[in-house]
Amino acid sequence: MSHAQQVLEFGAIRSLLAARCETEVAAEQAGGLEPSFVGPEVVELLAETDEAYQCLANDSPPSLATCRDLRDALKRAEKNGSLGGLELIQIADAMFAMRNARRFLDPKKQSYARLWAHAEIFPDIQRLESKLFDTLDSSGDVRETASPKLASLRAKRRGTQSRLLERIQAHTNRNRELLSDPIYTVRDGRYVIPVKSEYRGRIKGIVHDTSASGQTVYIEPDDVLQLGNQIREIEAAEREECAAILRALSAQVGAHALEIAAGLRAASKLDLIFAKARLAFDQKAFKPEFLKTAGIEFEGARHPLLDENQVVPIDMSLGVSSRGLLITGPNTGGKTVAMKTVGLFVLMAQSGLFLPARMVRIGTFSQVWADIGDEQSLQQSLSTFSAHLRNISQAVKGLQKGALVLLDEIGAGTDPAEGAALAKAILRHLVDNGAVVLSSSHYGELKSFAFETEGFANAAMEFDAKSLKPTYRVLMGAVGSSHALKIAERHGVPKIIVDVAKEAIEGRDQDLGRAFEQLETAQKQARIAQGEADRKLAEAMRLEKTAQTKLSEADEIRRTVHAKANAEIEEVLREVRLQAHEVFENLKNSADQNEVQKARESLKQVQVKGQKRGERFKAPQIEKTDQTLAKGSEVRIQGHNQIGIVLSEPKDGKVQVQVGALKMSFAVHALTPTATKTKLASKSTSIQLGRAQSAATEIHLRAQRAEDAVEQLEKFLDEAMLAGLHQVRIVHGKGEGILRKATHDILRRYRGVKSFRDGEPGEGGAGVTVALFG
Repeated sequence: MSHAQQVLEFGAIRSLLAARCETEVAAEQAGGLEPSFVGPEVVELLAETDEAYQCLANDSPPSLATCRDLRDALKRAEKNGSLGGLELIQIADAMFAMRNARRFLDPKKQSYARLWAHAEIFPDIQRLESKLFDTLDSSGDVRETASPKLASLRAKRRGTQSRLLERIQAHTNRNRELLSDPIYTVRDGRYVIPVKSEYRGRIKGIVHDTSASGQTVYIEPDDVLQLGNQIREIEAAEREECAAILRALSAQVGAHALEIAAGLRAASKLDLIFAKARLAFDQKAFKPEFLKTAGIEFEGARHPLLDENQVVPIDMSLGVSSRGLLITGPNTGGKTVAMKTVGLFVLMAQSGLFLPARMVRIGTFSQVWADIGDEQSLQQSLSTFSAHLRNISQAVKGLQKGALVLLDEIGAGTDPAEGAALAKAILRHLVDNGAVVLSSSHYGELKSFAFETEGFANAAMEFDAKSLKPTYRVLMGAVGSSHALKIAERHGVPKIIVDVAKEAIEGRDQDLGRAFEQLETAQKQARIAQGEADRKLAEAMRLEKTAQTKLSEADEIRRTVHAKANAEIEEVLREVRLQAHEVFENLKNSADQNEVQKARESLKQVQVKGQKRGERFKAPQIEKTDQTLAKGSEVRIQGHNQIGIVLSEPKDGKVQVQVGALKMSFAVHALTPTATKTKLASKSTSIQLGRAQSAATEIHLRAQRAEDAVEQLEKFLDEAMLAGLHQVRIVHGKGEGILRKATHDILRRYRGVKSFRDGEPGEGGAGVTVALFG
């Protein structure tokens, strides 16, 4: 990690990102995240994060948590090594997760092209995946159905085990008087009975153990011994059969090891991208806009490592209108936090991370250099001043055009006159060689330098002169005073000492300080006035936008209604034409008066039917009232679906009307006095809504038998599908994982389920499964 990343605490951002990764490999990559200093790469990184952000906001992508670090296992399988059952079932889980994610993104690849570029690599080897799931259970043990031989061996073992238990129980019942306890037990995997020492010769068998007192011996009777030996032989054969099955599965995995490994690498990259989006949601962060040149400006920015409820949002512009910015103000006023916010924002954005600010515009920087805080080093025999100069020297020697340089208290720690002169020379050199520089200082000479020198600007940390407390807000263009004497007096330094200090300040410096304070006050008043003007302008623009939206909605409603009415009219006319054509054809083919009369009746029926259908398209009659367009009366506005209130008497054919929060003028002929409003509801919509509202979105299966839970779950899924639900929550608990496994088996084969995932920590974790329909 570079020195700049250390002092800016970029490692803490990496840790936050790693905590939001679902996979081990992605968390490892997050821990080593490095920013890019190439413009097109930065654009691409942020575009990837934006796609993941939109995907999380609008869809529910399946989890990749089961894509574990299986690199070693896949290498062994590729080299014809045999894998354990747990490794194989983990590979199956990873294959399912990747196939599920691929299936989720495939129909959305136009919207999420960058995410699809990773998911496209995921292997789709469903035959091998199904083979692994069919052969192994969730803990990696070989299922009995894996082979006929294994099924036979396990059945034989169960039968022999049953006979053994019957024999040992018979010995226990038959020899109660010889036993210290009328129960059997197990020693070293062998079934034994506790026989009193004095009766050990009464029961033939092998002694496996003796009690601590020596009064009890644990004997395995001969007939039980024989059955135990048979069980050991069967178990040995069973282990050999399981090993053969695992070798065969490992060989099949080995044949696809390279593509599975490639898929897992792509999964870790995709997981890291989604982790960036999750961090953006948690930090309430947004994608920055791009500048063409190296620079950054933001509004409402919060330091990403501080409590959002306590940190004061700041506004700042650097490298846009000026290449150098000098920030001044009192100690503990927030200068260092502001500088670190700038540096962290640049590192985060150029790593593909969103930024916690109301608005951010940023151009790609070629480097980031930072000299912040107390750099004193006793080990290297460096004073604070020497350590600062060492860091600055490294920046100057390795400087590239477009670099960001952050310098805290430049020139401090030595003689003020020499320190200020050196600071001006360093700042000028950095800016002249293409760097963007943010520096803090207490030197009044540097404040004047920033005012007078082209390419530089001042900024100040706001200070409340009445309370003598900092507000932590950055004021662009202002000059901040250190307020050292005022702060000293507030902290109890005797007034006589403060007065002597004031007299010791030369008149010119004192006048300059007062001028800076007066300028700061004037700028503060101007900002307040500007802020009020901006607020009123924003409110006016919001109201105008609302009015435009309402008009657009009304136009859209009219277009929709007209289109529907035209379609229905065409349908009516088509039916009338067909029936009339049929009547005329009948008339042509017959001169019989009865037929003519029938034709007339038919035409009359067609006419009546057409009239009835036509009634549907008549304009609704608005009931007229005795109201006039008097002030305060309610009116219906032509082309709008809202009721307005008249605010003035008609004048020049127009009247002012209050519509919601808006005041608008309308022609008198466009207004109709009314006292009622009607609202039509679609019967079909009501039915569908009722069904959706009555359907449960969650089911609890805990403490149920697997068979009962499966039956309830299938019924629940059917009802959720009919109701048109988007997703449901299934609470099965953790326990031994039986209900979770049964739930996942049902969801895999249920056609309506698009994907499913374990619940997030706040949703119940592994004790809950969330299923999505599609």
